Amino acid sequence: MDLFLFISVIVGLTFVFLSFVIHYDFKKKKLEIEEKKVELEERKLELNKKFQEEGEEKL
Repeated sequence: MDLFLFISVIVGLTFVFLSFVIHYDFKKKKLEIEEKKVELEERKLELNKKFQEEGEEKL
């Protein structure tokens, strides 16, 4: 009975640890995606600004 309890506790702690690891990894991936979105928005604004300047030069 003690061995069963010991194994159950170890398995339970393993699942808790894995859930924290998965949660941390998910937050990290989400942050990376947000950083990429911001980078893309900056590129879009830069390109729009460049096109506007070229359009003004033609006029």
